[in-house]
Amino acid sequence: MKCHECADKPCRNGNPCVAKDSRSLYEGEEQTLQVAAEVEALFYGEICRLEEIMEYARRMEYRKLGLAFCVGLSDEAKVVGDILSKEFELHSVCCKVGGLGKEEMGHPLRVWLGPTSCNPAEQARVLDEEGCELTIVLGLCVGHDSLFYRHIKAPVTTLAVKDRKLGHNPMAAVYCQYIRKRLGGRPKEREF
Repeated sequence: MKCHECADKPCRNGNPCVAKDSRSLYEGEEQTLQVAAEVEALFYGEICRLEEIMEYARRMEYRKLGLAFCVGLSDEAKVVGDILSKEFELHSVCCKVGGLGKEEMGHPLRVWLGPTSCNPAEQARVLDEEGCELTIVLGLCVGHDSLFYRHIKAPVTTLAVKDRKLGHNPMAAVYCQYIRKRLGGRPKEREF
């Protein structure tokens, strides 16, 4: 399928170009789907992403939340953690948990980066061991986020993704024509 190339999106009005039998995919997850639809409908365009996550957690009756964050976003994680902790039992874990060395993992050392590797599988294990009912991702690196999603057992939502160049607003590359027209080529590697 190439839905991004479809101008009309007839599926939006119940007229799919390809019929799919999707109902069975949600067996046992009806509440999740229902609550997500409620939050969207009741607060559409009225609340920010963090408020939406909190409202979703309330309606799902989650009490124990996990926060997996990049150490580079520690200040932001502190603010988010303080907000969530007012209402929920929060467990948080930064990406450098366990102090896994880059050399030990066979990763190249760079002077602009520290010697400790990100450890997304361990982040997932820590939050699973805490019994988190919903996990929130805040700024994990590309690839590290994929590993985290693969290893975590609890449901996951993303508050923010990392984009160092665009101030953690990757959609700026889509919205801004000056950035967008430079996309697509291979980036120049940093010298060390």
